[in-house]
Amino acid sequence: MCRSSRSPLDILATTFCLLADGPQPLALEGRTVGLRADTDTEAIGLLDLRAMLFHPATSVSVQRAVLVELVRRARRHRGAWVVGLVGVLLPGLPQPAASTAAREGSTDLDATMLAGLLEQLDANGVPSEEVAERLLWTVVRAPAGPASHGHAQARLAVVPGNAQ
Repeated sequence: MCRSSRSPLDILATTFCLLADGPQPLALEGRTVGLRADTDTEAIGLLDLRAMLFHPATSVSVQRAVLVELVRRARRHRGAWVVGLVGVLLPGLPQPAASTAAREGSTDLDATMLAGLLEQLDANGVPSEEVAERLLWTVVRAPAGPASHGHAQARLAVVPGNAQ
């Protein structure tokens, strides 16, 4: 059995970069998320969308529209779009401590955090708009910015899938 010392978030980040920068990168049309494009077919790659999403000048309405569209695609198409959604959210997710010992202990927390995100995507009866709204206020526009590992579980498992 192969074991990797890389955390689930490290692997996800690598996979996201391959999907977002490959020969056919994942992208959204600007007009789909309320952005004017020079042409009707101009696509915005997920790396650029991620930079825009976390930029302080980006309006809440644009951030919300991007997240709603990414959540819809992740729910509908799964696979690459789930990686795309989580990859876009990576800058707002808790970052591990620098020490190797702390990093090794964070692997379980990373996996739990990713499982919490997947649980939100799979929540029956919860509209995509509600999932996106939760992500907007817990990951993108969290009051203190990206959380420390000590706060990660509470922030990302904010509301169970069947709660109102």
